[in-house]
Amino acid sequence: MFLEDITLTFIAPCIADPEKIRLIAEVSTDISGVMPYLNAVMKNATYNRKGPSFTFMKEFRLVNLYPGKITMAKALNTTDAWQVLNWIKDMINDVYEKRDSIVPNYELRSKPTALQIYGWLPRKNCKECGEVTCLSFAVKLLLGEKSLGGCRLLFTPEYAEQRKTMLEIVAALGYETVEGLDSKTGYRTQ
Repeated sequence: MFLEDITLTFIAPCIADPEKIRLIAEVSTDISGVMPYLNAVMKNATYNRKGPSFTFMKEFRLVNLYPGKITMAKALNTTDAWQVLNWIKDMINDVYEKRDSIVPNYELRSKPTALQIYGWLPRKNCKECGEVTCLSFAVKLLLGEKSLGGCRLLFTPEYAEQRKTMLEIVAALGYETVEGLDSKTGYRTQ
């Protein structure tokens, strides 16, 4: 096993959401060598080779991996934090074990901004997605809190080009695609 232990060393209320916690955990092994492999398999992450650091969202939690530690923000509580830390440990060990079949990726990926995503949406502020504006939908889409299928207008023939672009972006970010949706109406087919 590559990474054997993770030790929780610091817990405090989250600055962004005081109802949640932030934490620092030490790892038993320098994990910087596995980061390019993680970068190859995780599409919704940012790898900084110079740091080195590896940042990604695990649902609503912000996770940063460093050579000797892990930081996390917005964990629900310590139980939730341990579940995510164990998931991270398993993921790192799995990727390390399969590294011979993975081409490492050293590039720094940049996510589109909420304004760029907004530009590819219909921009009608119809509120069918549950948000007040298309910009707020774009922000939540970028954070992984909404799925593209929530924008029903995007799945009408009029927005076919924007839909194609958005499907590519969502797939590149590693977020849920919109399988099971009718390509014309945007409604679930199942």
